[in-house]
Amino acid sequence: MVYVFLVVFPVLSFLANYPGVANGLLEPLPMPDILRECYRYRTQNISISEMTSQSLNSFCITDFLSQTVLLRPQREISNTSILYAQELVRRVIQGINTGSRSKRHVRERKEVRTLTRIEWNTFTARLNILKRPVMLPNGEQFVPYDAISDIHMSSLILLAAHIGPNFLGWHRVYLLLLEEALGVPIPYWDSRLDFDMVEPTDSILWSPQFFGQGFGVVDNGPFAGWITPQGINLVRNIGNDGSLITAEQVQGILQQGSHYEVTEPIPRLSIERVHDGPHVWVDGQLSALATASQEPVFFMHHAFIDYIWYLFRNRLRMEYPGIDPQFDYPLKGNVLHAPNAQMIPFNNLRNIQGYNNYFESRTVYAPSPTCPGCGGSSYLTCNVTVGRCRSRSVAEVAPAMLAPLGAAAALAGASSAFGQLRTQTLVQQVGPLPIGSRFRVFSRDPRTRGDTLPNAPLATRKKRSIRNYNNINDTMHQIAIDKSTSRDPQINRPYQNTFVLNGVSDVNLWVYIPVKIIYEKPSDQLRVIDGSTDSISSNQSPSNTTDSNKSTLKQNILPASSHKCHISGSTASKVYVQTDGIDYSGRYKDYAVVDEASPLSSVMAYVGVKNPKQNAAKFYMSAFDSCGHVCKPKCLVNGEYKVCSGTFQITSSSPLMYGITVNEAIRELWDIGEIRPTVGTQGKAPVIFTCEMFPDWPWDLS
Repeated sequence: MVYVFLVVFPVLSFLANYPGVANGLLEPLPMPDILRECYRYRTQNISISEMTSQSLNSFCITDFLSQTVLLRPQREISNTSILYAQELVRRVIQGINTGSRSKRHVRERKEVRTLTRIEWNTFTARLNILKRPVMLPNGEQFVPYDAISDIHMSSLILLAAHIGPNFLGWHRVYLLLLEEALGVPIPYWDSRLDFDMVEPTDSILWSPQFFGQGFGVVDNGPFAGWITPQGINLVRNIGNDGSLITAEQVQGILQQGSHYEVTEPIPRLSIERVHDGPHVWVDGQLSALATASQEPVFFMHHAFIDYIWYLFRNRLRMEYPGIDPQFDYPLKGNVLHAPNAQMIPFNNLRNIQGYNNYFESRTVYAPSPTCPGCGGSSYLTCNVTVGRCRSRSVAEVAPAMLAPLGAAAALAGASSAFGQLRTQTLVQQVGPLPIGSRFRVFSRDPRTRGDTLPNAPLATRKKRSIRNYNNINDTMHQIAIDKSTSRDPQINRPYQNTFVLNGVSDVNLWVYIPVKIIYEKPSDQLRVIDGSTDSISSNQSPSNTTDSNKSTLKQNILPASSHKCHISGSTASKVYVQTDGIDYSGRYKDYAVVDEASPLSSVMAYVGVKNPKQNAAKFYMSAFDSCGHVCKPKCLVNGEYKVCSGTFQITSSSPLMYGITVNEAIRELWDIGEIRPTVGTQGKAPVIFTCEMFPDWPWDLS
């Protein structure tokens, strides 16, 4: 109870700083202290020319959501799920006190592309068995995979297993728990092999032979048709934001000399921070803490994170003989990360025991593939330029290799012990019993598009025409945008928006706020951040560079930008607007297409927030362009636009400046009875975002 009080107390203090329900419809609020401090702390010793402001923005928003997770309602874990997990953990730790381990308990994890087709299909077939509903003696339906997934959902568990040193040990035990249920090792996904591709989204992994499609609803591959406990499909939108793991990041981790230097909280590089990037890069369920483990790719990604930790521990033993990794538990993080605190919800484990050599000894890792052989995998090739293996794309793989082995053949080789374990576990636990926060992104791959999926019924949000109605030449302006976007497949990617709010999928829980975006064409001189390097990229020859631009470059104040600032052959780009609930759990994102051919343009977007019909709602709104530049908000206050923090409280008071649907939101601003829509007499957009090349960080932290 003491631990809970110490964790909850900052949350209560945070709530005390906010006023109650106000009479205003959309009332600007001060930025939450936790969020402000993250921005301030992370910008102290780094220039805006060294990192895109959106990378830092995404990191701090997710950090804030993680630390305030207890503010928001969450779906509860059932007693059945907890009992099932505890029984699996009991089996995993049965030898920890004696230090004994038999060979049958040691499993070898391999990089997923080095598995034989028999091994891969056996693994995925057993995952699908765990995903099948089981009818219990009391008539309750039980899905073993969902029970394991739900362990990663609880608000208290999320606090205890993230942003601190317990992250490593907790997730190691969690992986072993799933392996105990499967009876086979979990392969690891070394995303460095995809990062080194020209276009990582073309990787063979995002095909029916491995993970299934990477864009939209997962309707092919071994996980096609999977339905989450919220009743929606698995969704992905790979390559939108975040970053896959780089060789330089791993090398940076391995060069550190203690666990204190590679665990959160820490200003820069940590294993946990490196791990966050692929969560956001895959998007969909994987991008949110409470739903990430519903996506089976979660476990293969975390197996690679565990492999990095495995390499780090071995290097500590070799380079620092005086350090025993199993006792090198850092004293940092919130009290739930204390070394002797209970490893929630595993009642018979303490956090420090997650570092015990016993758990490490349960797994042997086959080394990640290296040149020239690349593990003998036909799905990998040696990139001689950098001397590292990379994944092949679907187009590079011979058609004969693309025929997956049938699930029946894979199951034929499955051990009968698997079925016995599952049956015995359920009988022992349930037979006699009558019972039933987006990862942070600290680095952003410049090849990403930025249109991240919110987690939420599925509605395909295809590219829609966004007209600049304030421009008398809007017809020609729109034609230019439509023509230019047709040449860029990324602009035309269907956009999956979801509507899960407080764990419930319901469109009626949302309303829509009109947002105006004023976009200034980026400078022709851009500071491009390319993974681990920093360089100046220019679209002008030096002779055409103005004296003022040269002066600006010398002063080194150009903001860092991603390569997506100027899409080859296109004058169109995107600006994204996102809302994150403060006192509700839900994220919504939308985009507007802007014309980069114009020095200055204005477009509208309509972004969802919690419907305030029952209660007022607080949320944080942010916007950024495809260059990775965060835009500055201004709020409508007494008929005038004033600088604000982007934090709001929305109520149902009149006059309403939101719509129950997007169409209603549009009607609030536009008189569409005329031949050409014009601004209505009743409305101004309650929020404006200005997007330009700011020479300093875009947040007012005074």
